[in-house]
Amino acid sequence: MTAHDFPVQYDVSLSSIAGHVFDVSLYIKSPQIRGQILSLPAWIPGSYMIRDFAKHLISLTAFDLNGKTLNVCKTDKQTWHIEPTEGPITVKYQLYAYDLSVRGAYINDQYGFFNGSNIFLEVQGETNSACLLRIHSAKHLFENYRITTTMKPLSQQTDPVANLYQAENYAELIDHPVLMGNFDSVSFKIVDIECKLVFAGGHQSDMQRIASDLSIICQQHIALFGSPAPIERYVFITLLTDSAYGGLEHRASTALMYARDELPSFNEPAIPSDTYRNFLSLCSHEFFHTWHVKRIRPVELVEGSLTHETYTEQLWIYEGFTSYYDDLLVQRSKVISLENYLSVVAQNLTKLQRNIGRTKQSITASSFDAWTKFYKQDESAINNIVSYYNKGAIVALCLDLSIRLASKQRYSLDTVMQHLWKTFGQTDIPTPKTVIHDILQNHLQLNLSDYFDLDKALYSTEELPIASLLAKFGVLVNYRTKSDVNDKGGSAAKKSIKHDFGAQFKTLNIGIEITQVTENSAASEAGMMAGDILIAIGNWQVSAQNVHRLIDQLTPKHVSILYVLRDKRLLQLTFKTRLAPLDTIYLSIQDHLKCSQWLVN
Repeated sequence: MTAHDFPVQYDVSLSSIAGHVFDVSLYIKSPQIRGQILSLPAWIPGSYMIRDFAKHLISLTAFDLNGKTLNVCKTDKQTWHIEPTEGPITVKYQLYAYDLSVRGAYINDQYGFFNGSNIFLEVQGETNSACLLRIHSAKHLFENYRITTTMKPLSQQTDPVANLYQAENYAELIDHPVLMGNFDSVSFKIVDIECKLVFAGGHQSDMQRIASDLSIICQQHIALFGSPAPIERYVFITLLTDSAYGGLEHRASTALMYARDELPSFNEPAIPSDTYRNFLSLCSHEFFHTWHVKRIRPVELVEGSLTHETYTEQLWIYEGFTSYYDDLLVQRSKVISLENYLSVVAQNLTKLQRNIGRTKQSITASSFDAWTKFYKQDESAINNIVSYYNKGAIVALCLDLSIRLASKQRYSLDTVMQHLWKTFGQTDIPTPKTVIHDILQNHLQLNLSDYFDLDKALYSTEELPIASLLAKFGVLVNYRTKSDVNDKGGSAAKKSIKHDFGAQFKTLNIGIEITQVTENSAASEAGMMAGDILIAIGNWQVSAQNVHRLIDQLTPKHVSILYVLRDKRLLQLTFKTRLAPLDTIYLSIQDHLKCSQWLVN
């Protein structure tokens, strides 16, 4: 097919850096007889929140074959109707691009980035038609101008001032993010997959080391699911900032955000730092989605629409299992040690332990309400909701250990993943919400009830039997109080906080601003609220550095006065000291032989 033959054609130009504007021209060869309907997605696959991308559309005009302006009627927030006409039509529109996120479109003086769901109008009646994409050169705007995307290049590149790409349909068109401008890249292989690590935003990191580690780690994904992989190319597009973290999966790439100073420098020690390990786990997480989310998919999302919310209980399977395997496969690759991996598991357990919301919301409810609760968290989140990522990973761990025990090591969660891939991923059959139960009962013919009640884990708020399961694999779960405000758990501590505070806060020039108050904590009992500015405890001024020390210096059950500013009013709150909770976890190996039945050192 030549460029002229495509029934739907998009032309994209980066027209203004200072104005952050993309110009888009959409050619429709055979518009609908009753008038063409166009729409822009309200959300992007993989991120379950209504984003209303149409709010960034600045102007839209339509023309017939002779250049006559056609009437355009906007029918709702994201849909347009163009009057009927004979022959092809061209639609021209502009989009504001200043959303620096993995979900958005963004332009600065270094690069332009976009996801297709942000800028490509869907042509009703042509959703399954082949699409052509022309990206016009912006060499005049950027030094060392290049483009990276995994969208398939058109075999006949006949345009001297544009790069041409093709997609089989609209769904594929919007599943290949595009980066253009000035960026660094390193090519490497994962088995026979041609890969690129791309960094945009400036950095001083050792990209070759990162690429080498990613190659080793991601080989574990292919070993798990089997060869050949469903892709021939893969790109890790990474937007670097001072402080950022996030990722979004696509069918042959991922868009990532990360803090540039947390990547390894050229003199980084051989043992990865915690921040570097976190980046590798993030990459591992998104690469895992190549199979699990992009090809193994829940029925609700397959049958859903990008115009409104699509509800599913299955995110514990898709994000939870992925959150279990992202770190586990890094450990299997030997890039991090067994002990370091157990530290990560303990940090995840600590996060769940400190989350009071685990006692109120089930993991399936968390998945179903992702649109309104998980993605729209407020100051009450710690008390009222649970994360299907965090708890989902621990449910996956419980399943893995229980399957190993019930099958006497014949099977593991790996077996479940392999069955999911062969039965659903490779056949493009979506999964029902009972899919894990079905695999356990019908394929593996296992009864896990002696070790783990999956239904309770999914539909109740009962505590998970993680300690008893880990004990059967020679791993002891230890509890302690936190050592300081930054303590995430994962290791034993030489010091610990004696008294409970029960509030999260941010630093101010004078005092601290309370951002969250944990239910049933000392701060909650005192009547402290999010938004309060704590300026003194008794006669002593408070800062982020001394607040825990001041509370620890109080005697048990001592009553003190907290001086708080609330809505410009000075209040005195009564604070009664209480012992700090044992909410911080670390793991220790009691039996290395038993542990080796789960993890290989």
